[in-house]
Amino acid sequence: MESGQFGAYRIEGLIGRGGMGEVYRAYDTEHRRTVALKVLSAGLAGDAAYRERFRREAHAAARLSEPHVVPIHRYGEVEGRLFLDMRLVTGSDLGDLLHAQGALDPARSVSITGQVARALDAAHAEGLVHRDVKPSNVLVTGEPGDEFVYLVDFGIAWSSASTEGPSLTQTGSALGSFDYMAPERFTEAPVDARTDVYALACVLFECLTGRRPFTGEGLAKMMYAHLNTPAPRVSSVRGGLPPALDDVVARGLAKSPADRWPSAGAMATAARAALTSGGVTPQHESAVAPGPPPPRPQSVGFSDPGPPGVWGGPARPGTPLPDAGRWGSPPTGPSAPVPTSPATPRWVPWVLAGSVLVALVVVGVAFLVDRGSSGGTAAPTSTAAPTTSAAEAGLRAVLPAGVAECSSAELTDSDQTAALTCGPSPVQPGPQSVEVRSYTDGAAADDQFLLEVDRRDLPPLSSDESCPDETGYAYWSSDGQVAGRVGCAVAGGRDAVLFWTSSDNATLTVLTVPGGGQDGLDDLTDWWEDEANSRFG
Repeated sequence: MESGQFGAYRIEGLIGRGGMGEVYRAYDTEHRRTVALKVLSAGLAGDAAYRERFRREAHAAARLSEPHVVPIHRYGEVEGRLFLDMRLVTGSDLGDLLHAQGALDPARSVSITGQVARALDAAHAEGLVHRDVKPSNVLVTGEPGDEFVYLVDFGIAWSSASTEGPSLTQTGSALGSFDYMAPERFTEAPVDARTDVYALACVLFECLTGRRPFTGEGLAKMMYAHLNTPAPRVSSVRGGLPPALDDVVARGLAKSPADRWPSAGAMATAARAALTSGGVTPQHESAVAPGPPPPRPQSVGFSDPGPPGVWGGPARPGTPLPDAGRWGSPPTGPSAPVPTSPATPRWVPWVLAGSVLVALVVVGVAFLVDRGSSGGTAAPTSTAAPTTSAAEAGLRAVLPAGVAECSSAELTDSDQTAALTCGPSPVQPGPQSVEVRSYTDGAAADDQFLLEVDRRDLPPLSSDESCPDETGYAYWSSDGQVAGRVGCAVAGGRDAVLFWTSSDNATLTVLTVPGGGQDGLDDLTDWWEDEANSRFG
């Protein structure tokens, strides 16, 4: 597909190819802009588990606004292919710079890795682990002394809580990545933010010395070195470096994660202090990305809700139902490209880099920022005092019988039209508190549902799983038609939570029994299954 049309995009040429797909230079005919378009390999959209994870990761990626990552324009599915549309950025990757110039001066080395650290800290705060920090994934723009750096290629970023992830032999894994791979990556040990700290310390080592911490031929030798061999002190490889940098890099390269810097930012701060103590003035690190402000990302092509489940009501006469338990099944197969509402604006990158022109494209792991948090949001949210608007009056008019004693609440997302907080249900046992939010359309409500899922790190439920026996999320049906999604969890082993969307009413409702545990979740499930309590009018 090196030319021709892909949905709204006119393909202008291939930029790069990786194990999961291709990146093209493309012209977006709808928005009249040239973009980097990542098109994933054919067949991935037909894998229900991968397709759902892609959707969740794209939602999570859209929530990062750190300037050292690149904004997503759109993501979704077109013609049965998953895609990501990113801003096209010119620059050189750090690997090419090191190959051409050798070791960088200490202030420049610390500035470049410090900017990467900012991107990593933002990702780590959202539960994302990059897993492939290396010079070729660091894009440098501008001139020495006034450079702006992006960390790219979150193509193998996964939730820090996930047990899934690419293996060492997965298609598309670059052998060069082993040079920057933390010891725990070679074992069954958990992977977390400190894994990226180790890799960034490897990058800092290479910037300062012009060589990698460990050298050798073959995976076996590299594994042994990362697991057992202490890295040389940077001052022993290149003379004249500020002495304190030895300890900064050595701590970043500690074999045990517990002995490393607790965050990438902490290591970057220590490196800047090491420069100062050695009489070197650190470079200024810009916190403002060049170029125009990013647009809000949009999701397209995820309109097909998948096969109907059984939960929520009987099927229409003669309509066969899948063997899906009460919950239904995740979506499968491609769907027609129907635009939906944009997700909450934040951004993270996934990219295939070239030396002159680098396509920046992102897919991450999702995590919802706690409701009410004011940190990190790129777009303004309403903080006006609650009012009884026409939208709120309409929401109150369709509330189910099991929801009562509601008061106005502040809108926390630009796609919300009304929000209510409600007291204990008049039907007990049942929820002790209820939140009801209405949205501009069903797709916007679904976006927010998925953010709730990501916040609680819930898995999709299979056809033979259902709540309250298992926690997770799936679709629910009414009269044999998919009517929304429903999820359940026991938060922190204490609070029972059940939440669901109603597509017809574009609502998201969250039920809670504080301290209810598993018994509370049993009660919420029984309460929700009674249509008189839960179905909107």
